[in-house]
Amino acid sequence: MNPREMIRAHAYPTLALVSTISLTVIATSLVPVAKWMNIQNQCVERILKIDANNMPALSSQVWSCNGKGS
Repeated sequence: MNPREMIRAHAYPTLALVSTISLTVIATSLVPVAKWMNIQNQCVERILKIDANNMPALSSQVWSCNGKGS
């Protein structure tokens, strides 16, 4: 088997492995963002339930959930 045939034989499995590892790393790096978004959504929903009559703007709700600018 010459070098060109070796590269052709191993290129697909190698690229598939690199792709799988990359996608796994990307997915795991998004977990903290998903948790933070869930907390933000719960906070905004809580504000909506508390202050249903006096609807503040969405930006005000998010601002208060983020510590009011602190």
